[in-house]
Amino acid sequence: MIDLVGFLISWLTFLGIYGILAISLNFESGTSGVTNFGKAFFYGLGAYIGASLTVYLFLLLNNIDVSKVSPFDVEGIVYLGQFATKNPLLNIGLFVLSLLLAFIVAGIVGYLLSYPIIRVGPAFVGFTLLSTGELFRIFVLHYKPLGESKGIMSIPHPFAWIPNPTVRTALYLAVVLGFLALAYFVFNRLYNSPLGRTLRAVRDDEVAALCLGKHVPKLKATVLFIGSGFAGIAGVLLAFYLGSISPTYDMIGPPVTFNVWAMIILGGMGNLTGSILGAIIFTFLDRLLIFVTPNLGITVFSPDYIRGFLVGFLIVAVLLFRPQGILKEGKIETTAWKVYEEEAKGEKSG
Repeated sequence: MIDLVGFLISWLTFLGIYGILAISLNFESGTSGVTNFGKAFFYGLGAYIGASLTVYLFLLLNNIDVSKVSPFDVEGIVYLGQFATKNPLLNIGLFVLSLLLAFIVAGIVGYLLSYPIIRVGPAFVGFTLLSTGELFRIFVLHYKPLGESKGIMSIPHPFAWIPNPTVRTALYLAVVLGFLALAYFVFNRLYNSPLGRTLRAVRDDEVAALCLGKHVPKLKATVLFIGSGFAGIAGVLLAFYLGSISPTYDMIGPPVTFNVWAMIILGGMGNLTGSILGAIIFTFLDRLLIFVTPNLGITVFSPDYIRGFLVGFLIVAVLLFRPQGILKEGKIETTAWKVYEEEAKGEKSG
C-alpha cells in the first residue's frame, strides 16, 4: 500500500524546493539571458553551509569538544540525535541562521563569479558555471571537515522536538511552501519592475543595451546575487528535510541543474508561473516513481532510469511541438500598460 499522506508531503516539499530553484533560474536565464548551468553549485553551497554550521554549533553549544568528537563519527552522530529533541529554540535558531547565511554567502559568490564569466563571453558562461559546480563537488568530496565522501549526517531537524513525525513533516512543508511563495513574490516584483524590463532588453540585445548606457556587468551581477541567494536557501531546505547531505552526483551535481532546466523549458522560458508548473510536473513524476515502483515489484529498471527517460522525452516533445513551453512569456504588468488597456477598451466600447 502507498502511504498517500507521506507521498503528498514528500511531493509538495520537493515541489517547494525545486520550485524555488526553477523560479530563480528562469529569472536568470529566461528573463535576463544569463545561461546558468551551475545552479547545483549554489544549491550545494547553501546545503553545506547550513548543514556544517548546524552540526558544529549544535555540538559546541551542548558542551561537546568537536576536536575530540567529530560530527561525522558515530559518537558525534549519536550526540546530535540525542540533543536534537531537547532544545526547540536552538533547533529553530540554527535553522534561521543557516537560511540567512546561505542566502548571503551564495549570493556574494554568485555576484563575484559574474565578473570572470563575463570575460569568457556569452557562449561559455554556462560551461564555466558548470565547471565551477563540479570543482566544488570534488572539493567537498575530499575535504575532511565537511565529511568527505560520507557527507554530513544527522542534521538536527528544526522541528525534531515534535514527537509526531507527520506533524513534524507537515510543519516543515508549510515552511518550504512559505519560502516558495516568498520567492515567487520577490521575482514577480522584479520581473515587472524597471529592472526586469531592463534585463529583458539586455537579454534581447546586449550591445544595444550597452549603447543606451546600461551597466550590463552590474545588472548581471545583481541577477546572479539574487538568484544564487535563493538557490542557497533551497539547498538549506533540502539538507534539513533529508537530515543529511553528501557530495553525490545526483544530489549536488549536474543532474540537479539539468532537471531544473527541464522544468523551465517545459513550463515556459521567461514565465515564472510556468516555472512552478514545470516543477509540479517533474517533481510529481519523480516522487510517483520512487513511491510506486517498489510496490509494483519493478526491479529491472530503477526509478532513476525511468525518470531520465521521461525527462528526456518531455524535453524533446516540448522543443518539437511547443518550443515556447506550456506557458509563453507574458506581458509586462506596468501601470502604464494597464492605463493603455483601459483606454483601449474605452475606445472600443465608445
